[in-house]
Amino acid sequence: MSETDIAKVLKKIPYPVSVVTVGTGGAENGLTISWLSQVSFDPPLIMFAIDKNHYSNLPLGSQSFVVNLLKDDQSHIAGHFAGQSMEGENKIDKFPTREAGSGSLILTEALAFLDCEVEKTIEAGGHTLVIGKIIDAGVLNDGQPLTSASGMRYQKS
Repeated sequence: MSETDIAKVLKKIPYPVSVVTVGTGGAENGLTISWLSQVSFDPPLIMFAIDKNHYSNLPLGSQSFVVNLLKDDQSHIAGHFAGQSMEGENKIDKFPTREAGSGSLILTEALAFLDCEVEKTIEAGGHTLVIGKIIDAGVLNDGQPLTSASGMRYQKS
């Protein structure tokens, strides 16, 4: 079995493409993720993975975050938050938002949101798994989710 064979199979697994937002009081930021999964019903937990070397290793210094599930016509939003921020740039200001109960921002044009408290982080290979307890959730708009099956997929460079 080669790494190429493994990569080909892993590319067949669909994941939702989402934007994780963190921060409050003018220190907000966002990051596109494509490795998101439900972990538990009781308590309601989700997990996402982030590359340890990513320039926006966002939630690790925060106690809460919002996962904004994007609609299938919002690849431009995913692309925007996938880019590196310049110093002083606020990537979130370009989109309408409202504050979640945790204080992180909800992208109001997204399909749905999950407002979460960081439950645990786990080092796993080259990534950090962030497990969040869902404290609030809601469907914001009609539509279908943007998934990695559309071609938007994290790839190690």
